[in-house]
Parts: sequence; structure tokens; C-alpha cells
Amino acid sequence: MLLLHQSPAQPWDGDAIAKRLYLNQQDATQMLKDLHASGICAALPDKEGYFVYAPATNELTGLIDQLAIFYASNLIEVTNMIHSRANAGRMHLFADAFKFNKDK
Repeated sequence: MLLLHQSPAQPWDGDAIAKRLYLNQQDATQMLKDLHASGICAALPDKEGYFVYAPATNELTGLIDQLAIFYASNLIEVTNMIHSRANAGRMHLFADAFKFNKDK
């Protein structure tokens, strides 16, 4: 999400994300689909499998902007939290905060 945030006009596909985040292409593609389903990025109609950063609401844009600032200032703490197995449940709750239902 923050990678897309850094380069909002750049189109991303699973291969590009996989290379930048050292993931396999299938997982990276699924991450992009999940971000799209959460309203964080938009699919490019003329380039199948490519997405650009495009939060669905101003509220979501603000939250991601705040996260980017926090992440830049607290890189080690955030990285440790992401990779800590003890925090796995909390990380899922954090990720779920970015999932918006159509009702909201």
C-alpha cells in the first residue's frame, strides 16, 4: 500500500510488486487485488492486471497519508510489529481497518 502511495501515478502489476517486496508473483498479485477490493487502488481499464494508487474516499486518503508519515518516523517499530508472530492477530485487525464495506 505504501509503495503505491509513494508513486501514485505509476501503474503496478504483480510482477513489479513482487520484485520490489521480494515476494512471489502470485502473492503480490493477490495483494494488489486485495488493495483494489479495499478501495486503496484502482484497476487500469486499458492494462489488465495493472493498478494505480487511488483511494476510494478522502477519509481513506487521509488515513494512508498518516500511516505513511508514521511509518517513515517509526520504521523499526512498525517493521518489528509486522514481523512479530505475537502480533499476528493485531496486524490482521490493523489491516481490517482499511477494508471498507459498501454500506459505510
